[in-house]
Amino acid sequence: MELNKKILLCYSEQDNQPIEGGLKGWVSNFHKFLTTLLSQISRVSPEILMVQDHELAEMEIDEAAVLILISTENFVQNESIVNKLNDFGKLAKSQDRLLIDGVCRLFKVHKSPFNEDHKLPEFEDFISYDFYMIDPLTGEAQEFKRFFGGDAERSYWMKLVDMAYDIDHIFEAIFSEFEKPEGSEISREKTVYLASTGVDMVIQRDIIKRELIRHGYRVLPQHTLAKEVHLLEHQIKDDLSNCRLSIHLIGEDYGYKPKGSDLSVIDIQNRIASEHTHEMLEHNKSAEENLPFSRLIWVSPDLNNVSERQKIFIEDLKSDAATIEEAEVLQIPLPDLKAIIREELVTGGRFKKERREIEGFTHHDNEEIKVIYLIQDKQDTGKISPLKDYLEEKGFKVVTPSYEGDLVDIRYIHQENLRRCDASIIYFGDAKEAWIRTKLQDLLKAPGFGRQKSLQAKAVYFEGKKEVDLNHYEKNNALVLGMNGGFKPEHLNPFLTKLEK
Repeated sequence: MELNKKILLCYSEQDNQPIEGGLKGWVSNFHKFLTTLLSQISRVSPEILMVQDHELAEMEIDEAAVLILISTENFVQNESIVNKLNDFGKLAKSQDRLLIDGVCRLFKVHKSPFNEDHKLPEFEDFISYDFYMIDPLTGEAQEFKRFFGGDAERSYWMKLVDMAYDIDHIFEAIFSEFEKPEGSEISREKTVYLASTGVDMVIQRDIIKRELIRHGYRVLPQHTLAKEVHLLEHQIKDDLSNCRLSIHLIGEDYGYKPKGSDLSVIDIQNRIASEHTHEMLEHNKSAEENLPFSRLIWVSPDLNNVSERQKIFIEDLKSDAATIEEAEVLQIPLPDLKAIIREELVTGGRFKKERREIEGFTHHDNEEIKVIYLIQDKQDTGKISPLKDYLEEKGFKVVTPSYEGDLVDIRYIHQENLRRCDASIIYFGDAKEAWIRTKLQDLLKAPGFGRQKSLQAKAVYFEGKKEVDLNHYEKNNALVLGMNGGFKPEHLNPFLTKLEK
């Protein structure tokens, strides 16, 4: 059976009532915007037909390349339509024609939260496209009645662009005049697991997903996550086995818990990804073919209303990542995260350890002179001079982080300094304690950047008194220095004594 170049946009007339202010209905606006987008990006020029539910009963739908359902309670009340769609799903699956190059021909669109799985079981494994906004303060869903402006651009239009590209992908696969070259399937090296997120990180996840896809990467999961924990765990493990990298975006929302679990889906994905990382490490020790796998865990730098449960979850993530070089926790702006992802995927990231010559970094190979890595936050750069000058007067080579230039180079310099130094001092001035703890974890992970020897000494230098839990630093075997007004040379005696030994 040949597929035609038609898109059937199926809806209930009750969901297309005029919007306040005399505007056309929600579905009519959706049809207009999607038609415009497809005309701009598609070489196939598909036709989008608006089909009301009662009209759909008399139509042949098997030959349409794409079906779009505005899935609502109103729409699924029509049993004959629901049966027709499920029959279509069964037939298309039996003919291996439901998925076209990995994308389902039936698109489920939600203008407000709705779950149609009980009515349309043939399509429950496929991801829906949610065209509504979650209020970050109340957690309540808001249907779009205004389609332009900041909120609409971040939620409605980003999702619509994604959907337009997915539809065009189907048409390109079916009707393109050019055959795909042999071996053009996306490889494991270009496949990424992008974990589901809490409601406050949905937009950020969409941004990352869209950029990965535009650059030719396959993003998993491509199905709706199971709602029962054992099936969910199986899905996650299966997807991770096909990926080179997993990315986890963490915000204020801990996420929902699947049936049979006390942990949220976000937590479960992180735990299984951690286990998978260890399994891949064991595999690579003896396997002929090395299969690198790494995790990037991004914690939003804009956390305000964080529950105790979420605080514990984030601390557990950091502690787990600190024990293994293939996992990294980042708390940086989203554009910087995108640069790190590109580095990880394109250049090999931490798995590519050969030296690079970049501005701001000088390789130091004189083993007779001990190197101290003095780590300070950018805002404290002007305050470390007395400390740095004294250490250099004592005959040490002192290196510091770079905060100029490209983020990828800044990160590389930091990792090289961690790899080469003999000892390290973290300067605790005006930085937040969360930043200090992250740098302590970096010291633990230095072997992951190719470090061959143990640190001879590490310390946190407190510029003045701080209201912090000192036990945390002692557990990390870090000396606590300062804590008594401005810099005094005797503050460094415990550190220098340990270094000289």
